Amino acid sequence: MSQTSLPPAPAVQLRGIAPADEPTEGRRLLAGLADGSVPNPAAAGTLSLPPATSWSPGRIRCETRFDASLTLTPGVVFGGWIACLVDHFAGLVMLSALPDGSRFLTAGLGVTYHAPLYPGPVTVDTELTTCTPRLAVARVTFHQGGRLVSTGTVEQIIHRAGGTDA
Repeated sequence: MSQTSLPPAPAVQLRGIAPADEPTEGRRLLAGLADGSVPNPAAAGTLSLPPATSWSPGRIRCETRFDASLTLTPGVVFGGWIACLVDHFAGLVMLSALPDGSRFLTAGLGVTYHAPLYPGPVTVDTELTTCTPRLAVARVTFHQGGRLVSTGTVEQIIHRAGGTDA
């Protein structure tokens, strides 16, 4: 997973992120997951969560392939799994951006399904659209065959580790 493959997210509304060149614990975790020096959390395997394939502070991309085992309606990827991925990639983008000592929890999640998502190649792009010291919003888009098929939005509450401001 390369940090330099994507341009950084626009800084207009991103007041709570670490400087782009700062090697934060979240960025080290992303790099370790990519090179295999850090094991995936058990839930990633259980839920078949694909890794990010490239990232920069405030942006994550995943180029992957969904297989037929992810369908409930024959030939269509299960929408609940897509919602799970929205939350997953929003969490990864937070790791790419937050300064050390910051933690986050999902406060709200919404998904819009524009078209069916089929087994096969898909690109998932995630971008922080807003980040303050206490709240972040991530936008997650799924593209397949050149078309937008799903969009998700996740609100994250940010707090300092060990603090009482959660």
